[in-house]
Amino acid sequence: MEEWKEHFDSSKIPKYRVELHIHLDGSVRPETIWEISQRKGIHLASSSADFCSSLVTKQPSNLANYLAPIATYLPVIAGDEEAIERIAFEFCEDAAREHLLYAETRYSPHLLATEGFPPERVVECVNRGLKNGCERFGVDIRSILCSIRGNQSAYRLGIHRTVHAGEDGPADQVRFALEHLFAERIGHGYHVMEDEALYRRCLDMDVHFEACPHSSLLTGAVTDRTIKHPIVRYAEDRANFSINRDDSTLIQKTLEDEYEMLRGFGLSDLHFARAVSNIISL
Repeated sequence: MEEWKEHFDSSKIPKYRVELHIHLDGSVRPETIWEISQRKGIHLASSSADFCSSLVTKQPSNLANYLAPIATYLPVIAGDEEAIERIAFEFCEDAAREHLLYAETRYSPHLLATEGFPPERVVECVNRGLKNGCERFGVDIRSILCSIRGNQSAYRLGIHRTVHAGEDGPADQVRFALEHLFAERIGHGYHVMEDEALYRRCLDMDVHFEACPHSSLLTGAVTDRTIKHPIVRYAEDRANFSINRDDSTLIQKTLEDEYEMLRGFGLSDLHFARAVSNIISL
């Protein structure tokens, strides 16, 4: 067995949380990236500490700056069968540590593919890592493929669909996602609040919003502190929403940190219970 598979006993960790919006390629352990880069002779930083620090978005910026670190480390993993399987396996271990009973992680196979290592093979590696990790750590982790051009085909085939919309773009993105991409869930969706009629339509349709508290600020998606945060609106209006981390590598926050942030906004355990029940009922 590979050394990286020799991990802790998760049997005593209680699992009671769920998470729907977390990117696999944005939730890789920094120490894993560093270890693989050192083995391959790829220079990322002068030290492991400097590299880890460079990944974290510390102040609100914009979506492009928030995502920029991913491009620096994906080449370390892309096209590497063992590395891709490893990050999926470790994702399961980290999920157990987060008390996750169920989670869905999303990724684009094309971003982890290289010449001679096609996207189909990436999917096989991720599936193998998730399968082994789920068995090892007692969690249920499913994967979502990021394939925007395939949404209409997915709709015809009865495959479930979620779309990023209204994060750093206007409310019309949410309308487009619903009407043309046949979205059942919306990633983020904060700017739907700019169109109250559209927001009410989403409430009536029971559209699920995948909310990510810390990243909503760090990406600059939510900047106006004089009005209620959209996630607070979701909670108060009994919208169908969930609480997620988005990219754990880039924010270096736990799921509990996300809950704590929302407690600071006035959300209660009742709101959190509803958010979890929203996922269970999907």
